Amino acid sequence: MFPGGESTTTSLIFIWGVVLICSIRGCFRNFQTGDKAWGTAFGILIPASAYFLADLLGLLPPGAPRVFM
Repeated sequence: MFPGGESTTTSLIFIWGVVLICSIRGCFRNFQTGDKAWGTAFGILIPASAYFLADLLGLLPPGAPRVFM
């Protein structure tokens, strides 16, 4: 995914961590201002990004479907 021999796992952890933090902030802020459509969209993104981050960190229980490993 990233040429040059960088650690792609570390990069993916960083990317999905940022996506999780931004989606939490977006969900909270949009519901606070009354924009329910965007708040719902960010709310749907929270469990998805948390799942991918948990998979990258090896926190999923045995038997759970894995995406990255």
